[in-house]
Amino acid sequence: MVVQTVPLKDLVARVDLGLTVLCGADALDRPIRWAHVSELEDPTPYLVGEELLLTAGVRFPSDVPAYVAGLVSSGVSAIGFGVEPEFPTVPSSLVEACEAQEMPLLEVPPSTPFLAVSQALGALLAEIAVREQRMLADSQRALTRAATRVRPVESVLTTLAVVLNCRADLVDPASAPDDVASLVGRVASGSGPRSASAQVGEEHVTLDPVESAVLVVRRSAPLSPSERAVVAVALALLGLLRRDVESERGQIARLAASALLRSQVAGVANVLGPGPYRVVAGESPADYDVLAQRYGPLVSQAGNGFLALVPAVFEVSGPVGVSSPFMEPELVSASGTSPDSAPGLAVGRAAAEATALLARAKATGSPAFPASDLSSLVDPVAAREFARRELAGLLGRPELIETLRVWLGQHGSWDRTAALLGVHRNSVRHRISHVERLLGRDLGEADARASLWLALTWLD
Repeated sequence: MVVQTVPLKDLVARVDLGLTVLCGADALDRPIRWAHVSELEDPTPYLVGEELLLTAGVRFPSDVPAYVAGLVSSGVSAIGFGVEPEFPTVPSSLVEACEAQEMPLLEVPPSTPFLAVSQALGALLAEIAVREQRMLADSQRALTRAATRVRPVESVLTTLAVVLNCRADLVDPASAPDDVASLVGRVASGSGPRSASAQVGEEHVTLDPVESAVLVVRRSAPLSPSERAVVAVALALLGLLRRDVESERGQIARLAASALLRSQVAGVANVLGPGPYRVVAGESPADYDVLAQRYGPLVSQAGNGFLALVPAVFEVSGPVGVSSPFMEPELVSASGTSPDSAPGLAVGRAAAEATALLARAKATGSPAFPASDLSSLVDPVAAREFARRELAGLLGRPELIETLRVWLGQHGSWDRTAALLGVHRNSVRHRISHVERLLGRDLGEADARASLWLALTWLD
C-alpha cells in the first residue's frame, strides 16, 4: 500500500496553526506522512519514518544530540516542540542539535493543540488524495479522447506529455537515443525487467514496453503513484493502437491485393477507364461516400480512414493524400498465376505515398499531392538531410512537429490550429514558442516558415 505524503512547507503555511520554523528552513520540502506524539526519551522503536514528531519535552532527554541523532537515523522528517507547560521556550540545546544535524524544528504555540496539527495534516492528505483522483480521472478521459483522434498514437503521446508535464516518446530499440539505448534494449528484449526507471543526467526516466517498442517518459522529478497509474492507462491504449497500426500497414497491402484480385474479374480499366491511376488516402466520411459511390469495388476502409484506387483525374473536396500517377501494366499476368509478376507493387507503393501525404493534407485542410516544382528538383537524400538538419531540435517530439505542421498549414491561425489539434489556443501558442526556442528560428519571418514547411514536407 502506498501512503500519501505532504510537504512540510504546506503544513507550516497553515496560518491557523501558528507554527514557527526555528531551523531547517531550507528543508521544508521534506515529506510528512503522519504526525506522531511521543514524550519518550527514546521513541525510535515506535517510528517508521517521515513523521512529524510532536513533543512538549515532558521527559526531556539528557543527551539531546543523541536524541536528535536517533530521530534522524529513524527517518523522522521534522520535530515540532510545544512550548508550555513544561518549557516557556524551545530549549536552546534542542535548537543547536537540530541545526547541527540539519533536522527541521518547529515551535508549536500554546494555543495550538497537537491534535489540531494532526487534523490539519489529515485534511491536507485528504485534499491531495482527492486532487490526485480527479487528475487520474481527467487524464484517463483525455487519453481516451486522444486515442480516437487523427494519428492516435501521436495524440496519446502528446496528451501524456501535457498531463504529466514530461517528454513522452515511443522508441524502437534499433533507433533508441544513446543515453537510454541499453535500458531500452533490456526492457524490449523481454529477458530483462518488464519496466525500468533511472536517473539520466538531470532527468528521471521511466521505460515500459509497448508491443515491440518502448515508452520512454522523461521529466525532472520521479512519477508519483497516481502518475504511474496515468502511464499505465497510456500503455494500455498505445498497445492497442500499435496493434492497429500494424494491422493498418497490412491492410494497405491487402487493399492492393484485393483491388487487383477484383480487377481480374471486372478489370480495373472497366471501372476506372484507362490509366494512369492514383491512390487516395483519407479520413473524411463524406469523401469516402463520394469515392465509394463512384469506384465502389476499389475503395477500402483502412483503420480510421480509407484507401481508394482512382483515375489520375478525380474530384474530392476534403483533406486527402494523393499518390503520384502510375500505370499498372502488371495488374494481371498473362496466366494470372506467376509469383514473379509482383501484382500490386505499384499500388502498394502509391498507397504508402498517399498515406504519408495525408498528414500534410490534414494540416492544410485540402488535398495534398506529391512534391512538385522546387521539390522535384531536389535529390531525395539531400532533401531528407535538409529536413533533419532544419528540424533537429524537434526530432523525437511528435507533438511539436505535428503542431508546427498544422500551424504552418493554417497560415499561423491560432484558432484553426487549436480546432484541428483539439487543444486550447494557448496550448498552441506555448508549443509554437517552444518550437522557436528549440530551433532558434523566428517564425514571424517568411523565409523561416518556408524552410520549415519544406523540411516538414521532406522529413518522411
